[in-house]
Amino acid sequence: MKRAFSFLFIFLNFLIFKNLAFAQPEVDECLNFYEAGNYKRAIEAGKIAVIKYPNNSDAHFCLGKIYYEIGDLELALEHAKRAESLTSNKIQLIYIYYLIGEIYTGMRNVDYQLLYYGKSLSFLLNLEDKSMQREVAKNILMMLEYKSKLDKALGYYEESLRLMTDKKAKAIAYKNIAFIYEKKGDYQKVAEYLQKAIELAENYGDYHIASKWKLILGDMYIRMKDYEKGEKYILEGLEGVKKVGDKYMTAQGYHYLGWLYKNKGDNETAKEYLTRAYNLYYSIGAEFSARAVLSDIQNLEKKR
Repeated sequence: MKRAFSFLFIFLNFLIFKNLAFAQPEVDECLNFYEAGNYKRAIEAGKIAVIKYPNNSDAHFCLGKIYYEIGDLELALEHAKRAESLTSNKIQLIYIYYLIGEIYTGMRNVDYQLLYYGKSLSFLLNLEDKSMQREVAKNILMMLEYKSKLDKALGYYEESLRLMTDKKAKAIAYKNIAFIYEKKGDYQKVAEYLQKAIELAENYGDYHIASKWKLILGDMYIRMKDYEKGEKYILEGLEGVKKVGDKYMTAQGYHYLGWLYKNKGDNETAKEYLTRAYNLYYSIGAEFSARAVLSDIQNLEKKR
């Protein structure tokens, strides 16, 4: 269940930071470190921003987003709710409600996650940004899955695919179908739809997201015990995320390789990759993920 849940976190491609213009340099610094994948420095900058501007909604939003990314959901919710209370700007609230929906997703609070995704979408429907409308609507539909309505969500996406002409939208739909099949335990279907999503992403030039999805595809092949294909896609994904300096996903790739070699019975190589993952997660302030890897390392050592 833990790995299935992390699958959701990796796949959600949120647009929050891309559309906000922060007025204060300290908040800009928080954003810049976030985009560089340096969560430790981003948190430091965010803390300075909320101390210097305690009534600035953007400052609390930025810090809340970073805490969400590293898995500290209580602090994430505290700052996101504070951001909500400090603004009446509808555009800002779209993103704030969306973030709160993400946080409640992590807390497994279905009722509140649907409530806040719905609030975000209700404001969004009055705007011209159709891509963001699709993104929020997608996540509301994904919450239906948590209500044991997998087939209904699957039917929606399959029907939507027949109507879509935009390559990016189709790639996201394929990815979401893969997620649903993952929850149903049909890893062959997961691989099938992820490959379609990757092909489209590369076709429209988003090699970063394609590389992220390759890492997940590699993990699916590990679960199917096809270690040759698993290693192939993980190494390809790692090459891609390293090129753009995505440290978090690089660490995730090392984590997957650790799982791969553990399953193959090569505990020495497994520990080497898990240690790389731990060190990189820790260096960027992704403490929640670092603790998960540390647990894997400790379990590996117990088997010696």
